[in-house]
Amino acid sequence: MKPPQGKALAGTLAVLAVAGFGAGYLIFFTPEAPAPVRLKDPEDQEPTSSRADQFDPVGRWAVQDGSEAGYRVREKLARLPAPSDAVGRTTKVTGDFILSGGNGKFAVSDINVEVDMTSLTSDSPRRDNALRDRGLETDRFPTATFISQGPVELPEDIGSGEPMDLMLDGDLTIHGVTRQVSIPVEAQFDSGTIEVVGSLTIPMADFGIEPPNVANIVTVQPTGTLEFRLLLQKAV
Repeated sequence: MKPPQGKALAGTLAVLAVAGFGAGYLIFFTPEAPAPVRLKDPEDQEPTSSRADQFDPVGRWAVQDGSEAGYRVREKLARLPAPSDAVGRTTKVTGDFILSGGNGKFAVSDINVEVDMTSLTSDSPRRDNALRDRGLETDRFPTATFISQGPVELPEDIGSGEPMDLMLDGDLTIHGVTRQVSIPVEAQFDSGTIEVVGSLTIPMADFGIEPPNVANIVTVQPTGTLEFRLLLQKAV
């Protein structure tokens, strides 16, 4: 005996709803998000003889290939209790800073970093396309910048290769909005390169960003984390 037409239709709709629910999960969620940025492992560094204590570090330092920046946000699928990190990154990062001083006393100033937001890439092209006109709205606001305020003093043993904990104060511009921020970073010299990693969690509302919401199936928490790893070399 065939089921009544109404029941058959309801069953079909239920199957489609479940299928769409699963598709939304696969499209927008990152089962294994990239790990947060971190400094190179000390075991992978060059011997001490090739570090900053073997040359004059004073001068302009410029961002090099291998640098990256991006975002990390928490997504949630409907009412399921298991949110997931969504991570988007780009290697299109430019900038520089001035390192000045001498006799064991050094400082960094005039930090200026720019990120091409239109090139942010995650594990989902659909998510990346969505950010063009919602959330970060990269079509309208294609760049993000950080410009420092005042010098940042460095430890005396900058050539030791040991990580340095620093705080960068400055103006962060995202989504066309500029706010004063303090970004905690770690930095270290290794073989003529300065590596800087850092992250900062910010309320999206502070930068006029509306957290993306896909028909209440996929929602994003109202805070996001800016992550970056910069490799800099002394400009000639």
